[in-house]
Amino acid sequence: MIRTETRLRYANGYLDLGMTREAAQELDAIEDKENFHSEYLSSHIRLHLGTRKWKRMEQASKRLAELEPKNPYGWVNWAYALRERNQIKEAMSVAETGLEFVPKEAVLWFNFACYSSLLGEVEDASQRLDEAVRLDKAFEAEAVDDADLDNLWQWIRCKENA
Repeated sequence: MIRTETRLRYANGYLDLGMTREAAQELDAIEDKENFHSEYLSSHIRLHLGTRKWKRMEQASKRLAELEPKNPYGWVNWAYALRERNQIKEAMSVAETGLEFVPKEAVLWFNFACYSSLLGEVEDASQRLDEAVRLDKAFEAEAVDDADLDNLWQWIRCKENA
């Protein structure tokens, strides 16, 4: 019997190579009783992200967030999966809850800003983006090309032209 750690290493290696079918086979071979390990859930999240199976990604991410609430990976991916399913309000709620557990997670603040912008809550989006950039300057450049922030940029341009 192949150990769980080995199967997880194989699965992640396959995912690194874009070999999702092989990764899924390795993950499927892990005994059910071990399915709640955070490494297992994280690998499943990666698999579902790669295969764009948003509902499954949502479920695995939610389980990870519940199992390890201080692990931002669960919150970020749970909210993102909801966003990809056009459940923006729900994604925003998950991001907000996640920030209660990991308040210094820049990517969660950035995504929270994106969800706010998508819902037309541009002032909130601006404040949330500022917080993301304060925590990680890389988000300043990232924000320029993110279509989810278009409402925010339009609002800023209108303010500048007024």
